Amino acid sequence: MAHLLLLENVFSTSHLASWRWLVGLVIIAATKVLYNIYFHPLSKYPGPRLYAASSIPIALAQLRGNWHTIAKDAHDRYGPVVRLSPNELSFISKQAWQDIYARRNGKPALPRDRKFFNDMLVEPQSITMMNDADHSRLRRALNPAFSTRALQGQEPILQANVDLLMKQLQARGEKGISSDLRTWYNYTTFDLIGDLAFGENFDCLATSRFHEWVELVLDHFYTSTLLHVVHRFSPLHKVLAMLLPASLMEKRRKHSEMALEKIRRRTSQISSERNDFAEHLMRAVGEGTIISAELDSQATILILAGSETTSIALTYATYFLMTHRDALERLMTELRANFSCEDDIDILSLNRLEYLQAILQESLRCQPPIANGFPRQTPKDGAIVDGHVLPAGVSVNVHQWAAFQSSDNFSQPEKFIPERWLGDARFLKDNLDACQPFSVGPRNCIGKKFAYDSMKLILSRLLWRFDLEFENKSDKTNWLQDQAAFASFHPPSLNVVLQKRA
Repeated sequence: MAHLLLLENVFSTSHLASWRWLVGLVIIAATKVLYNIYFHPLSKYPGPRLYAASSIPIALAQLRGNWHTIAKDAHDRYGPVVRLSPNELSFISKQAWQDIYARRNGKPALPRDRKFFNDMLVEPQSITMMNDADHSRLRRALNPAFSTRALQGQEPILQANVDLLMKQLQARGEKGISSDLRTWYNYTTFDLIGDLAFGENFDCLATSRFHEWVELVLDHFYTSTLLHVVHRFSPLHKVLAMLLPASLMEKRRKHSEMALEKIRRRTSQISSERNDFAEHLMRAVGEGTIISAELDSQATILILAGSETTSIALTYATYFLMTHRDALERLMTELRANFSCEDDIDILSLNRLEYLQAILQESLRCQPPIANGFPRQTPKDGAIVDGHVLPAGVSVNVHQWAAFQSSDNFSQPEKFIPERWLGDARFLKDNLDACQPFSVGPRNCIGKKFAYDSMKLILSRLLWRFDLEFENKSDKTNWLQDQAAFASFHPPSLNVVLQKRA
């Protein structure tokens, strides 16, 4: 009997201790929530109360792929600056672009938010992750590869890949087979960036299927979102990262290995003066501007930044033109006025076409490939962003889709109207500088001109050769609805019937 009483006492004591731990954790959590809402340095900023209380709601929004709609709805309700998590402010003004991403009165741009740009994301020595001094040095080495002169030298590679795209699409059209342009744009941009970055494409266009590596890249964007989420809960992020699906992490590792293999095979070749991206990096190594390990680390970034986002932008531009026939006809009139046949279409001439440029700018405003932007963090001495004096350590960001779709910045923001970029009197009050899909400042997209050139050439030649009709008539009104964004937007298939023009 004594033993039973002793055992009961032990279990009762253990049970009581567990309850004390549980009560303690609840009190700590409740105290933290109350602090975040009422006493945190950012408590004066408007925003959804639930999101101010904890990082969990915004993390769930990222996992669901609707972070961009949460941000837009919050800005629509609360104004140009909102609080989207305990330590995060979102901005949508044109001034915020300058204050966050550009140099400020001789001071460097705000440092990157290391929870977003984390060491698990990409190679530490990549241009994305480098510190400011090393970034500037590497950027100077890369600039010649993206100069106007270099891009003119790369045009034969672009034209050859577009030739194959046109050939494949025409063959399908003649057989009465519809084409998913979302997929075919992927084939083209991945082959193109492979050709320019590694001296060999992935044969996606030739085989009409994805190379294994392309599938790894597409998975990488979702894996990036998972890594962004777990790093919100530092210092537990390493433990949480261990809970991520092993298959996704293995694909990420394999992607990095394949990128390294590709770039090393390219750099082992005797220089052929291809004038591709690798050629300029190899030249920088020879001059001592960068080291071989830094060259190797750029492989992953080149394929990620130069392929998927461009194909997404092309997909949206095509959709908008198919659903806005007046804009399509005006663009065709401009093309016919400047070219007599498809063979005449070249990048130098395309860059003189104002309406074509407006089409792409408006497409990028309506559906930017990167929906949520790139967070920065205020330095130890704080910062002033859009007139707001902020303490150190605050995560600040311009949420692109929210900014581009805001009625504070644009008249009729939900409508696709390219004329707003051409001085149309209806839109003279639009804050056009609030739309920066390639970002601004020293870390803006180095491949901006290359992306525009590629899109202009592919889109112009496609429209010159084919009439386009939706295979599924319902896509005309439903295709754009409820699309998720994981680091980038993920548009669904765009199935189109292509008929060669007379």
